[in-house]
Amino acid sequence: MISRDAIAIVVALLVVVLPGASLLFAFRVRVGPWFVGLSAAASVGVATLTAMACAVVGLRYGPVTLGLVTGVLLAVGAFRWFRGRGERRRRTPVSWRAGQVLGVLLTLGAMVLGGIAWWGGLGTLSTVGQEHDLIVHHMLTAYIQRSGNGAPWQVLPADVLTGSGVAFYPAGVHLLAGATGAVIGDTVVALNAVTIVVLGFGWAASLAALAYVAARRGGLGTSSAALAGGVAALVGAGLYRPVFSLMHEGGILANATAMVLVPGVLAALLSVPRKGWSAVVPLAIGCLGILAVHPTSLASVGVSLAAWLVGDALVRGGWRRVWGELPKLAAAGGLAVVIGLPLLLQILGVGGGAVDRFGADIAPQPFSQVLGNALGLVYSGWVPDSAGYPQFAAVLMTLLGVVAVLLTRRGMGALTAWFGWLSIEIAFATSPTSGPETPLAGLFYNAHLRIWSHLSLFVPVLAGLGVAITAAGAALWLARVAPVTRARVRWVSLVLAFLAGVGYLFGPGVKYAEVGAEYLTTRYAQPHFSRVGPDDEAAIAWLADRVRPGERVLNSANDGSTFLYVEKGIPIVNAMSLGSERAPYTYELLKRFNQYPEDAEVRKMLRDLNVRWLYVDVVAPGIGSGISPNDWVGQPSFALAPGFADLDGLPGLSLGFRSGTVSVYELDLDAARAP
Repeated sequence: MISRDAIAIVVALLVVVLPGASLLFAFRVRVGPWFVGLSAAASVGVATLTAMACAVVGLRYGPVTLGLVTGVLLAVGAFRWFRGRGERRRRTPVSWRAGQVLGVLLTLGAMVLGGIAWWGGLGTLSTVGQEHDLIVHHMLTAYIQRSGNGAPWQVLPADVLTGSGVAFYPAGVHLLAGATGAVIGDTVVALNAVTIVVLGFGWAASLAALAYVAARRGGLGTSSAALAGGVAALVGAGLYRPVFSLMHEGGILANATAMVLVPGVLAALLSVPRKGWSAVVPLAIGCLGILAVHPTSLASVGVSLAAWLVGDALVRGGWRRVWGELPKLAAAGGLAVVIGLPLLLQILGVGGGAVDRFGADIAPQPFSQVLGNALGLVYSGWVPDSAGYPQFAAVLMTLLGVVAVLLTRRGMGALTAWFGWLSIEIAFATSPTSGPETPLAGLFYNAHLRIWSHLSLFVPVLAGLGVAITAAGAALWLARVAPVTRARVRWVSLVLAFLAGVGYLFGPGVKYAEVGAEYLTTRYAQPHFSRVGPDDEAAIAWLADRVRPGERVLNSANDGSTFLYVEKGIPIVNAMSLGSERAPYTYELLKRFNQYPEDAEVRKMLRDLNVRWLYVDVVAPGIGSGISPNDWVGQPSFALAPGFADLDGLPGLSLGFRSGTVSVYELDLDAARAP
């Protein structure tokens, strides 16, 4: 089990990092933060373009095609490197190299913290996440893995057997998970492995890249910047938001992945090389990648970048610098629109009306409470021992950063980006859907947890800046009161910053990782509720050899029945918990199946779909249903489909298998008509 999980992590790491890093290598990008922070988003961009090309020419998307594209990029990069290998490189002072090494060590420590939290929450990569949104994430990963379809206009179909009835769902991270699953042969293990690589390791790398860039834009040296990045990674690894919050409170994997990638993409946008235009291409593909992960990333990156540039413009010479960067940023954005047009068309086709369709998920709160919760980085969710408590150590580190930035005016962009999202959070939480932030909040489905999470994108950066600036200031003070040479001052600064990071790692860092693991445990290893359990596994094993080619199993996707397809590839009628607007039969059967003896229309739907089996779990978890297709549920919550109630004794329906609350019925439509 341990060796299998280790192999899966290695495969996932290669799939998540290598395509994007190869793209950067091919375009001779030499900016370190790009490889650290942008590789994952660029990999999604490469995978998205590969999937679209495969769909056009009729090839399967998967590890073979993605591997071929990656190989071509590596070959191009190697050829260009070989031709330019004679270029002279500037030598780096020893203390600068040491600072970079220490920063890397802190970043690796942050990745270990992320790994501790995720392994503590999962126990093993074969553990099935029970949150609602993971229904779609498992289904979409399995569909890409099994069908080889991954283009935006191919996912996610209502009918996995024919691929028809597609209702677009952002599949960026699923393209990577599907390719990983095709290599290791297990969808659940693959999805969990990619989740750990991105939300555990990638979160630390993304923050380290942004903090490094923030420090360099603020005038700090490369050694101090690297240590700022390491400290930022450590602070971010233990924050409740965005990773633990989104995964615990909804299993919102796609949006969590997009949030994690935002700092890395920002780091690239803020460090575009001044010479040449070739870097615009991989930057555009990275922007396409994060958009493919989740469309809300357009607002996350756009608002954050605008607020950051405002801060940069407040320092001397800032406007001139910002103005000079705009042409390449505009070029990258324009190119991303052009190459991502098929994706944008799909997004625009389903993205309208978000403000009207989704009501706010919180009631108005007092200003003092909102401000205290936002500044205090307060836990929420359903872990009583932690919910409502602040993360004091992270708060102190953030305040240190705020004070240091204000006093030195270094890193003003990070401060204004954080303050911008703080203002949006306060405006939304005090007057949901009625303030000036309403259009922006609507893009995030008026979900408080999604908006609140943006603060944590910049809290670690401020903390890293605070430690680096304070350490440099302390070293300079020491030089004034003691006979210390300039070289030794630099070493003192590095040691102080590194010790601060190590102290955080083994102090609050470990504690926060343990709390994060506890939150994940409630959805993975020891879930508060079960959607896919032993009864489902028994039913799936019983039914697997009984479904004939071309048959479909009628089900409700709100229970474990979707794993008929995830594990065995058995076609099911419902891939989404409330049915699909593109295929009305999905929700009509959920609503009316038990009326088939007297309803000829229901019988026709069942015959057309070739349904011979019905899968039912009578105690499926409750979910919100306020926006069900055609409002077929008619109430705000939903658990057991009304059409699946009172089944015993219906003509033509016989019980084939039962384990606990899960039953499998066989349907004979020839004997189904009521007398």
